[in-house]
Amino acid sequence: MTSVTDMPIGQLAALTGESVKALRYWTDFGLLSVERRSSGYRHYPPQAVEQVRFIRSAQTAGFSLDEIRRILAVRQDGQKPCGQVKAELNEHLNTVRAQIAQLHELEQQLQAKVAWAEVHPDPACDSVGCVYLDVRPKA
Repeated sequence: MTSVTDMPIGQLAALTGESVKALRYWTDFGLLSVERRSSGYRHYPPQAVEQVRFIRSAQTAGFSLDEIRRILAVRQDGQKPCGQVKAELNEHLNTVRAQIAQLHELEQQLQAKVAWAEVHPDPACDSVGCVYLDVRPKA
């Protein structure tokens, strides 16, 4: 018998703003609790709304689905995953900082190429591709 509080996947999607496709994927991946009815339809408990919000929040913070599954498994075992999550947040922060540094370097390289291209609007282009993309353009 279906509980009054259980909801079909479409209702969960409407409540959370997630696509049915994403919810099916997360369910199949083991991130969402679900009960299958004899009809084959999925019915989600009320806490699925918070589970979906947690999954999306964790993804926004850079966590992979595997990492999220590990966090949820720790919680299901009755333990707090906070120490593990804090360590992973620090790892993600360090990764983002490294990516920002790489992007800053790329920005400087692109600015130099654009500046050179502005000064040389019609260069002798005897490169295999384009002189604007050469490591050291010929003057």
